[in-house]
Amino acid sequence: MKKVLIITHYWPPAGGGGVQRWLKFSAYLPEFGWEPVVVHPVGADYPNLDSSLLADVSDHLQTIPVPIWEPYQLFKRFTGAKKDEKVNAGFLFDDAPLNWKQRLALWIRGNLLIPDPRVFWVRPTIRAIRKQLDQIQPDAIVTTGPPHSVHLIGKAIHRRYGVPWLADFRDPWSTIDYLEKFPLSSLARKLQSRLERSVLREADLVLTVSAEWEQELKSLGAAQSTYITNGYDEKDFSAYQPRRVPSFSLAHLGFISSFRNPTALWNAIDQFMHHASGQDAIRLVLAGNVDRAVFNSLEKHRSLAKGYDYLGYLPHSDVFKAYEEASVLILLLNNSSNSGGHIPGKLFEYLRAGKPILALGKPGGDVDRILQETGCGQCFAFDDEKGIRSFLESIYHFEWAYEPNHEKIRRFERRALTGELSKHLNQLVTATREK
Repeated sequence: MKKVLIITHYWPPAGGGGVQRWLKFSAYLPEFGWEPVVVHPVGADYPNLDSSLLADVSDHLQTIPVPIWEPYQLFKRFTGAKKDEKVNAGFLFDDAPLNWKQRLALWIRGNLLIPDPRVFWVRPTIRAIRKQLDQIQPDAIVTTGPPHSVHLIGKAIHRRYGVPWLADFRDPWSTIDYLEKFPLSSLARKLQSRLERSVLREADLVLTVSAEWEQELKSLGAAQSTYITNGYDEKDFSAYQPRRVPSFSLAHLGFISSFRNPTALWNAIDQFMHHASGQDAIRLVLAGNVDRAVFNSLEKHRSLAKGYDYLGYLPHSDVFKAYEEASVLILLLNNSSNSGGHIPGKLFEYLRAGKPILALGKPGGDVDRILQETGCGQCFAFDDEKGIRSFLESIYHFEWAYEPNHEKIRRFERRALTGELSKHLNQLVTATREK
């Protein structure tokens, strides 16, 4: 049994999609000859907590908890936010006007906390790993970001000890869309890009979640790269039973920020509700963290303002009931230049849930390709209001045939994806030994 040291900021009880990728990999890696050892923070200020994910952590899993200090409490105290208020990743704000303290906090976040506010975890984690490295003797190390400061830990260990290193990019680094929210100086941009290039060039393998983002990382300097998508865990669907409910339900489950606010979708749904027969039985269901700007958009529509339910943040174990009761599952990508490679992790649970999927993103991008290959839905441009409404009406009137390709959907099962990962780890070890 070979050992892999996995360094991650997001780990249960953290909630959200970011934690699940390596939580699931670590659960299945032993089946492929790899024993994971997970390094994670203690005392992190996570935007969401989800204790239901603790059930996926094996009792036999070795972990190395390292205390973390984050500047979020200082940020809240300075800006006047409530002590228990959660701060979205990257100190993001919705479309509400900013006061001078908030603008200054954004400037500090963008120009001084490089690459991100979790950078204060780097040095103590390096020290903690060095103390235990002789005992663990890992055959490979993995770092996963964001936060991309985690990769600086892997780079330091790799440089000093020569352990094969896989750097996993769940999201872009220097090209991620929310960086545009910060008033970055030219120096800050250069520092972000310089740090990113050093990781891309020094890692033995750069891993990401989509084909388009792999090509982007290559263009930015990745020496060796590949991609493994996120997926679904068949165990999570053991009690899943799709059922018809009286209402025609359009469900979005996940985070919606102000820069992911789909105004064309709201217009299309509002018109759909207004003209469809039995409109009182049509509901929009939202679950997850949603910015105020989104609710403001919904309230501007006559039919939609009275026809939506907000469930708040749902633990992962409760999401499946929402899948069961949905008529259509909505998937929103970020409206940004590199959205073609953005594949939200929930897409794969949507595929397994067996319900039609309406996606807003880049036609011809990775999500569009997956939906076409699996026959599970359609992807529309962010401003294609007419196409969105036509698709909803065709489903509502049973004119669109839902014909999923189950064989292609099964390619995204977590166990199968972990098998792919183990092959890459084996190749890293073999290549290092042959040097």
